[in-house]
Amino acid sequence: MKHQPILVDDWQQEIIDYDGNILLNKGRRIGATHIMGRKAIEYLMKHKNNHPSSQIICVSLTEDQAQLIIMFALQYVDEKYSKYLGKGRDKPTQSRIVLVVNGNRRILKARPVGNTGDAVRGFEGQVLMVDEASRMPEMFWIAATPILMTQGGVIWMWSTPHGKVGRFWDAFQNKNKRYRVWTKNSEKVINDRPISKSWTQPQREAAIRYLEEEKEEMSALQYGQEYMALFLEDLQRFFDDKLIDRCCILKRNPQQRKEDNYMGVDIARMGNDESSFEIFNTSTPSKIMQIENITTKKTLTTETEYRIKELTMLWDLKKVGIDAGSGSLGVGIYDHLLQDPITKSKVIPMNNRTISLDRHGEQQQRIFKEDLYDNMKAMMEHGEILFLDDENLHASFRCIQFEFVKDRGQITKVRIFGDYSHIVEGCIRGAWLAKKEKSKKFFIKTI
Repeated sequence: MKHQPILVDDWQQEIIDYDGNILLNKGRRIGATHIMGRKAIEYLMKHKNNHPSSQIICVSLTEDQAQLIIMFALQYVDEKYSKYLGKGRDKPTQSRIVLVVNGNRRILKARPVGNTGDAVRGFEGQVLMVDEASRMPEMFWIAATPILMTQGGVIWMWSTPHGKVGRFWDAFQNKNKRYRVWTKNSEKVINDRPISKSWTQPQREAAIRYLEEEKEEMSALQYGQEYMALFLEDLQRFFDDKLIDRCCILKRNPQQRKEDNYMGVDIARMGNDESSFEIFNTSTPSKIMQIENITTKKTLTTETEYRIKELTMLWDLKKVGIDAGSGSLGVGIYDHLLQDPITKSKVIPMNNRTISLDRHGEQQQRIFKEDLYDNMKAMMEHGEILFLDDENLHASFRCIQFEFVKDRGQITKVRIFGDYSHIVEGCIRGAWLAKKEKSKKFFIKTI
């Protein structure tokens, strides 16, 4: 079935037409991935070079994100260049599109970045596309830069900012005039985009409402970064790359013992995000080990309940921690799990917004979520916990940021957030439960 052709904005057409290194600093939900997919196809169809074939590689943080660029590019091929689409061994896959032009193969590949830059090692081609460039690990850039130099290729990168640190920030400053730089914030793009069949008035109004809701929920700094495309010094990463790389080293073990296991769950908001199920084992004397990371997309609450019960039986879980506080989606799920004989004695409500108490039972100026994050970070720093070497886990750790927030007349508080935080949110609960139970076991053994 043919897709409705999407009209492009003037600035998007400028990006498509520009022949050189590109940096797009952007707010969310402006259509960047779609337009870069279109640009890749136009390049493959029209670019003349000294090679009989052209190749572009696009790297993203996770496999799902890498496949998204292929999906958008394939939609555009379907609209305009379907007769050139490869067949047989060259038919499209979730990670590759091949166009056959005048007998020559033109290839777009997309893949997750890898934690050591493996996605670009050995790459030969003319263009390197980097999605969410501000979140890329330093090892990726170390691997990518020599390849671009030796191949004489160009780089197209796009991202929301992630503080005034890293290669994306350095490139954005453009001191050597290497890049053509665009900055586009969400508010301006949504309001300035002409009404058309592919951008209707109801769509614009819905997008404006969405931004208003986000502005209400987010801090000014967070909204400024995510939607206004601002580089902000007061936003900092919670976990640095060295700590992540030191702790995320485990491989899945099919023979893992089904005992002494604990699970933290992060439940997706109304089915729009991913739910995560993070399982930890405490049987190793000196460490807590993550043994499984599972995510599900766009699931009903009944499906999430079933998955929790299924995993409780499969892994013989001792405790399961979920966010089940006032106003959270987990309340209904928690109530149902309390009625089920499989989970009623194992499910633990862990409300992020609960006010923490000190050792005297007095309220503190912090919430339980901060305790959960601080606990897991301390465990990582002290070598008490190890995680799976999983690309999605790495990406979730890297996205977590914090800021200091101070309302008039109030004590300064810490706000922790991330745009891909669901995996870490499950981990902080699982780690808390595992450490708490391991400490009890150790105390009993040493009395």
